[in-house]
Amino acid sequence: MQMKTEKLVRIALLGAVMNVAKWALSFLPNTELVSLLIVIYTLVFGREAFWMIVVFNLIEGLQWGFGFWWVSYMYTWPLLAAVVLIFKKLFQEEFLLWAVVSGVFGLCFGMFFAIAYIPVDLSYALTYWIHGLPWDIWHAVCNFILMLLLGKPLYKMLLRIRSGAFGES
Repeated sequence: MQMKTEKLVRIALLGAVMNVAKWALSFLPNTELVSLLIVIYTLVFGREAFWMIVVFNLIEGLQWGFGFWWVSYMYTWPLLAAVVLIFKKLFQEEFLLWAVVSGVFGLCFGMFFAIAYIPVDLSYALTYWIHGLPWDIWHAVCNFILMLLLGKPLYKMLLRIRSGAFGES
């Protein structure tokens, strides 16, 4: 399958934007824009968002090293995109519902991350998850608020970019 240059550039650029957005808020614990961007990218670009996640994950691995945490990224972020694809037609442009999805994802993030540790040691995986629950609650609250504040404007902006109408009156 041959990919058009425009699509390839969009995938690379938006995948890199996720990395920059994550870095920009890295001084705030468990506060990130990646969840928001994955939801919006998936709503606007559909399955193409999975490629953007691959780019993001590769950049993260190159930047921070391909540690055990990276394995969790390989299924956790695509899982969010898959959930959005499942509910896309049902929720459409209801950003309060997408805020709930983002919040629930933030709450479950530590659990998803702990799954990778189950083959190593089940008790460690459970301890890791339970110990991180207060941070997951914070993650949920932040995801919810960020989606409420930024979801609709980002969505509309990306729709305009996708249609080529950005900058036109």
